[in-house]
Amino acid sequence: MSPLPEEFTLRPVSREQVATVLAPFLARLNREPERHIGYCDDTPEMMGDTLARLSPAPVDTFRLAFEGERLVGAFGFDTDARLGRAWLFGPQVEHEAWHAVADALFAAVCPLLPEHVRELELYYDVRNTRCHEAAVRWGFTSAGDSYVLRFERGGMTEVPHETAESLTPAHHEALKELHHELWPVSWLTGEQLLEKQDENHRLLVLTEGPELLGYVFAKVQPEFGEGFIEHVAVAERARGRGLGRKLVAAALRWMFSWDEVKVTHLVARAENEPAVRLYRGLGYQVLHPMRAARRPIG
Repeated sequence: MSPLPEEFTLRPVSREQVATVLAPFLARLNREPERHIGYCDDTPEMMGDTLARLSPAPVDTFRLAFEGERLVGAFGFDTDARLGRAWLFGPQVEHEAWHAVADALFAAVCPLLPEHVRELELYYDVRNTRCHEAAVRWGFTSAGDSYVLRFERGGMTEVPHETAESLTPAHHEALKELHHELWPVSWLTGEQLLEKQDENHRLLVLTEGPELLGYVFAKVQPEFGEGFIEHVAVAERARGRGLGRKLVAAALRWMFSWDEVKVTHLVARAENEPAVRLYRGLGYQVLHPMRAARRPIG
């Protein structure tokens, strides 16, 4: 790793700095494809909201790099005890000594990881070549490519008028079984999907009598003008009938029923070509081609 010049210092982030310093810095750099990190947001408001939801809090999980009193870098993480994984927020560096600052931040953040973390994950735009170089240097290996796709409200004129049912308790067990069948290792379990349902989180389903054919899990953040499709699933026995298209179209109509929502996003694995074609056929456009990279701890 590259040594950090003497004029640089690494510091914790204070509670007051999370919203006023850290969030604006991460969001500003994240708007550039060559610096984009998948777990960071593109506006200070959304980034601040994301950071405020982290547990442990950023004061315990982030480090800042300064040249004198100028902020030049930030790095931190979120964790999932069930998966034993840490998602890395960064590295975000704004300095010509990019790799030296990134190396120092990575070395400073790793000792902060909780004991339950067994694996680290970076998630970055493939155009972020410096992050990729750092990932290779730090011993990460590729965990697959994906696309972040974007759909704007104006595209709704081309979306078919499809409907889906709201989930009822009669299909709770079937949904959990289908979710586990398709995503045995997921950041959200079927039980967690059920628990998240509220005014801003909706599970829509397609059924045939007592049988659950598929579901879509969508959410809106009207305060930020955004919506997200987080999961789409169709039972293998029901594929080839256009049900995935119906579910996504229904989710779009639900999200844009909120006047505040102007744009929606979703993530699709690059290798899942039928799904990517489905989304693009409905009007989604690729915003970020992404890559995940992972490294075991120890």
